[in-house]
Order: sequence, then C-alpha cells, then structure tokens
Amino acid sequence: MIRIKNLISGHIEKKNYYLNSHGVKFMFPDSDHRHYYVVKCAIALLLFIPAFKVSPVLSAAALVIGFLIPDILIFLSNSSDNEKMLSDIESMYDIMRIQARAGVFVKDSLMDCYINSSNKRLKYAILELCNNLSAAKTMDEAINEFSQRFANRHIDILCIVLSQAQTSGKTVQILSDMTEQINQLKHQRAKRDEGKLERKIEVLELLIFGGILAIGIYSMGTEIAKVLTI
Repeated sequence: MIRIKNLISGHIEKKNYYLNSHGVKFMFPDSDHRHYYVVKCAIALLLFIPAFKVSPVLSAAALVIGFLIPDILIFLSNSSDNEKMLSDIESMYDIMRIQARAGVFVKDSLMDCYINSSNKRLKYAILELCNNLSAAKTMDEAINEFSQRFANRHIDILCIVLSQAQTSGKTVQILSDMTEQINQLKHQRAKRDEGKLERKIEVLELLIFGGILAIGIYSMGTEIAKVLTI
C-alpha cells in the first residue's frame, strides 16, 4: 500500500514538473495535474462521442487522439517559446560574459538580464530568480527553481554556468562558447526559414500554373463543344 502511494506521489510530482517546465504553469498559474487530466479526458470524450455514432473502431482511435492532443499542444507551445527566447538567451550569455570579465556579481548581472529580456516567460523567471536570491535562498536553490521553469537545453547550460560561477575560472570561456553555438543555431534556423519560404513560393507558383492550365483546358473544351454542336 505504501509503495502504491509512493508511486502515485512520484507520478504526480513528475507531472507537475512537466507542466511547470513546459510553460503551462506560466500560462495558467493555478493549473496542476488534476486540471491536466480533466482537460485530457474532456477532449477525448468530445472526440469519442461523435466518432462512436459513426464507428466503434473510429471512436477508439478518436479517444486515443483526444487524450494525446493536450500533450501535442504543450510540446508545440514550449517549442515555440524556446524559439522566441533564443535571442534573449544569447543576450543573457553576452551580458554575463562581459560582466564576469569586469568582476560584476552574478546577482547584478541577472538584473541586467531581466531588464534586457523581452520574452515574458523568461523575464518572469529571471525576476523570480533575483527575488529568490534576495530572499536569502542559496544560489543552488534559486537556480534549481529557475531551471524547473523550462525545458530548454540552453537554459540548462546557463544554470550549470551560474552554479559554477563562484568557483570556476572557466565561466567566461563557457559563456563565449555558448554564444557561438546560439549564433550558429540562429544561422541554421534562418537558412531553414529561407528554405521554407522558397518551397511556399514554389507551391504557389505551381498552384497558379495549375489554375491557368485548368482555365485553358476548360476554355478549349468549351470551344470544342461549341464546334461539335454546330
């Protein structure tokens, strides 16, 4: 019985961590695992009921899909947030690298990062981190809470750098390396977006060509029909 309770407790803890790290708690501060499962069940039922009228097999598939939809939306939302945060994270690396060379305290660097950040989710988390440090929490405790706000590898690395900032002499080098990685990632993303735009243009051109061809065939068919009826 105790083992079952521990398993349930562990599952609830993991699910709440998942909701927190993927931005759900930022968008809906009062949400928890109960709301998460209520939404999943509600969407599954909304798809299941009409599908059941069509086919029992289809209803089973609809039930599974409906149950997975919230997770898909959460994943897409977090991925979008991570893309939008990239420039701000790069700015954080730059600010901390420059100020680390100047011997500025980490807490003061974080306040500058907060001021220069534009992404609301990241800005809120940085402010919370600064407040936790002001509330006499240890650096490790404050960073751990900050890290739990995200599922983002760049922020994970930033948290490692912050944890080692007091003892490691390699902080500046690590921040420089991460800035370079982010620049490369942004360059790759720009090339990917450029490729997407080119494909969209090609598809549009094909649709236009297909439309013109269809109009031409229709006009030719109409003329042939007129000739045949004379």
